[in-house]
Amino acid sequence: MTQVFEVSGMHCGGCASRVQRAAMTLSPGATVTLEPPRLTLPEGAGLDAETINRALAELGDYRVKGPLAG
Repeated sequence: MTQVFEVSGMHCGGCASRVQRAAMTLSPGATVTLEPPRLTLPEGAGLDAETINRALAELGDYRVKGPLAG
């Protein structure tokens, strides 16, 4: 099952690109969208918000909430 997280702090394409690069290092196949601001992890990724937020904290004021209910 894929995991979807809401991402706060993304305001432009550059932000989404930074979050995308970080997400790919955690889980190849991860995707990020700006509208709506979401991070989607592929099936089997098994990451939690705390782990993702540690990686995002190095980039700026980005945070995930979730995973969102499907």
